[in-house]
Amino acid sequence: MKNTLKDKRLLFLGSTPNIAGMVKTAKEMGVYVLVTDNKSLENAPAKQIADEYADISLADIDKVVDYIKEKNVDGVLTGFSDSYLAYYEEICEKSGLPCYGDKKTFAIATDKMCFKKACDESGVGTIPGINAYSYEEALEFAEKSSFPLMLKPADNSGSRGVIKCESLDDLKNAYEYALSFSPTKNVMCERFMACDGIGVSYQLINGEAYLSSTCDRVNYCAAGDGSSITGDLLYPSKYTDRYIKEMDESVKKMLRVNGFNHGMVSLQSFVDDEGFYMCEMCYRPSGGHHYILIKDQNGIDGLELLIEFALTGKVEGYNSENETPYFKEMCAMTHIVGKPLQEIAVAEGFDTVAKLDGVIDVSQALFAGDTVGKDGTTAQVLGSVWFKAADFDGLCAAADTYNKALCFKDAEGNTLLKGRKFTETH
Repeated sequence: MKNTLKDKRLLFLGSTPNIAGMVKTAKEMGVYVLVTDNKSLENAPAKQIADEYADISLADIDKVVDYIKEKNVDGVLTGFSDSYLAYYEEICEKSGLPCYGDKKTFAIATDKMCFKKACDESGVGTIPGINAYSYEEALEFAEKSSFPLMLKPADNSGSRGVIKCESLDDLKNAYEYALSFSPTKNVMCERFMACDGIGVSYQLINGEAYLSSTCDRVNYCAAGDGSSITGDLLYPSKYTDRYIKEMDESVKKMLRVNGFNHGMVSLQSFVDDEGFYMCEMCYRPSGGHHYILIKDQNGIDGLELLIEFALTGKVEGYNSENETPYFKEMCAMTHIVGKPLQEIAVAEGFDTVAKLDGVIDVSQALFAGDTVGKDGTTAQVLGSVWFKAADFDGLCAAADTYNKALCFKDAEGNTLLKGRKFTETH
């Protein structure tokens, strides 16, 4: 595959550290890489390692299309941000280049209301709740429900605008907070799920979905408003057998009937004794980077498959027999969480962690000079580590080792590491 793509020209939309990882993979495949967005070079890691870059905003669709024609670009790709997907789809359409999704599939993946409807129509369980376009609708639902509730914007990601509501007295402020993060002024009011969470991912090849990973999700919860982000992911999930028996075929049906034909999909669900409750979906490379572990365990590189499709409109040589969520070893992803709203003066240690036994990959998200984001959001993540061991105790020992190697401090020398233990909330 790599030889057939050598010297083809791929344009990445966006220049974040995560996209820089995609750029690295494409260059290793022999692809000539271009990057564009409106970020300056010093704030654009993907531009810094690209063969060529431009400073054209993704929102300037026609200019990007002209740039594609001028540079004889063979394919376009993006990832990690829902906000990029509409630009990506329109740019591909106007350029006549392959796009792994379309308006319908991206709408389902980025709008929680569309996602819930698609799930309901295919028999996929979802969290009990409503879409509230007004406070009065939220109040009516709350009065018929038991607290706590979870309120979240229907059309945002990264835990932005998500808030836990403990009582009717808190509802007004919680609703207005969630509403402020919704471009369409649509707030989902749902039952608070005090149960386990899992994640699953599928590889899509020509309209067929193959279950590629399952994981148990361990959340880090903000002390104030109850909003949460992924803390740790443990692979494979202890619920794998049950998920395959109860949910796998229904999820595959939902993907098939709605036209999810290519690329990678990851979904989040809660689970209790009564069933599974899907809550969110990504139709793009996601912050969990599950494909890193799949490549290590099964030899299938989802990023390479995306790049191949972007450049050729097809995927060749994929062997579904190698795709299995039953990994050979226990694997994990952990987010290193920082103390919120603090400026970073020292950010060291990820290079050391990358060399430790069992570490598969690392990704640093924030650096010296950056400010840690709000508590309970993905902007609070300092970086991530993907690692493996023979058993759970081995994972815990490895996590203790790399935590000691990391050093994030403010200007006064105070640590900015939250100090959370690996799977402490599991």
